[in-house]
Amino acid sequence: MMHPVVVITYLGLCAIVGLFGRDRALGFGGAFVFAIILTPLIVAIMLLLTQPKH
Repeated sequence: MMHPVVVITYLGLCAIVGLFGRDRALGFGGAFVFAIILTPLIVAIMLLLTQPKH
């Protein structure tokens, strides 16, 4: 079983990535869910490579 601090930190990083994703086509929810499924780092790089929605 994972330590609660690790889980809270991971979800916090996912939420930060979600905030960065709110100006993208995925939005906050999509970026947050993808960050949980993949990793926050991969999704953050993906968001940096995409254009903001207009």
